[in-house]
Amino acid sequence: MNVRRTFVTLVAVIAVASFAFSISAAGQNLQLMPLKDSPKASGTVELSKDRLKIDVEGLKPDSVYTVWLVNMKPKKEQAGAGKSPYMFKTDSTGKGSYDSSLSESPVGKWSTIMVVLHPSGDPMDMKNMAPAFSAMIPASAK
Repeated sequence: MNVRRTFVTLVAVIAVASFAFSISAAGQNLQLMPLKDSPKASGTVELSKDRLKIDVEGLKPDSVYTVWLVNMKPKKEQAGAGKSPYMFKTDSTGKGSYDSSLSESPVGKWSTIMVVLHPSGDPMDMKNMAPAFSAMIPASAK
């Protein structure tokens, strides 16, 4: 009886792990939530274990934005998402996109994707950033 129960449990764990891996490999679509400085903006994130793609509209035209992975707890930490300088520029209508490979999956390591405006046009200007969007990263693949 115990051998059978152990076998059934093992099969169930393998099935769940395989399903989670296939979803993680295929990617997830997340909705970006506009923040107070860009209330009419909208955007989506396509997130997979090794790629991040963002499409946005309704942002400030002809402006520079950067993309960050952020944790607020247990302490605040951040890292650029993808390849340096982690930036994209919007067109004359406020549309933009960002597509970058990732060295590792952010799932389980980071809690949030943040998109921030650099009013000076310099993606290295960290003192004058204004938050534009955020999206919560699920704690695990679903």
